[in-house]
Amino acid sequence: MGDIEGATRAADEGTVLLVMNLERFATHDGPGIRTVVFLKGCPLHCPWCANPETQMAGPVVFHDVRRCVGCAACERACPAGAITMREDADGSPCPSFDLGRCDGCGACERACLHEAIALQGRRRSVRAVLDEVLRDADYYEASGGGLTVSGGEPLAVPAQVMPLLREAKARGLDTAIETCGNVPLDIIEEAEPLVDHFLYDLKHLDDRVLARVTGGDGVLIKGNLAWLARRCPQKVNAHIPVIPGFNYDAGVLRPMIGWLHEVGVTRVNLLPYHTLGLAKYEKLHRAYDLPRQGLADKDLMPYHEYALSLGMESRIGA
Repeated sequence: MGDIEGATRAADEGTVLLVMNLERFATHDGPGIRTVVFLKGCPLHCPWCANPETQMAGPVVFHDVRRCVGCAACERACPAGAITMREDADGSPCPSFDLGRCDGCGACERACLHEAIALQGRRRSVRAVLDEVLRDADYYEASGGGLTVSGGEPLAVPAQVMPLLREAKARGLDTAIETCGNVPLDIIEEAEPLVDHFLYDLKHLDDRVLARVTGGDGVLIKGNLAWLARRCPQKVNAHIPVIPGFNYDAGVLRPMIGWLHEVGVTRVNLLPYHTLGLAKYEKLHRAYDLPRQGLADKDLMPYHEYALSLGMESRIGA
């Protein structure tokens, strides 16, 4: 290994990531058995997001009001003064979190004897993350799996994700990335040689609707997806989250599938709306205004059949 290459690898391995979670033995985030590394931070604010704790770039705190006894141990333990006690709707004492002052030290979580607090977002080096990922290397080799980087939006933090991807490839890992594509094209171009599978969300074709509901830039997202479809179509798997009241409509979904076909995307996954993340909104003390009833696979069959009729590979679910 040359001096420059060695220095680059050493720098990459030492890069600090803000990791929300690391999920082993995942089977729905790319081919084979995979480990998914969830990074924090996202430019979108989709109201159906199953991982709302990843939307903020910094640490956030889950607080379970059912476990909390209002003892104020967390307030006393916080060195940053980010927690103050208040009264909730029924007059019971309850902590309030100022995330702008939180530095993610975890003192509040350690002080809570009732496990009512859980810090979301911990700093870990690329080296430490990949050492853990590679514990399952035999499973990846046997199944064609590897590493998937998710979020949040991993490409929104290129200073973290690029070193992770470079070192993953240097260690021989198959790599996938789950992205909404709401980043400048030069970031997509930098990532492309380091990524074997782009699991790319397309949420809506109407730029105004997308911006109003999610904050996304539709022109940017569609442009980046079309570029990938031209550059490396074999790497692209489009994901359409199907959401009631947003895009669950024949007049919306069929044109989305047709557009994917036109730009050269050959694989699409139709993801039925679900409420698996609902408890997280409660722990973040955030309102959840979407339906409490998910969609069934059968609800998406007409769109699945339409994609097949265009000659695309289609699947309902991840």
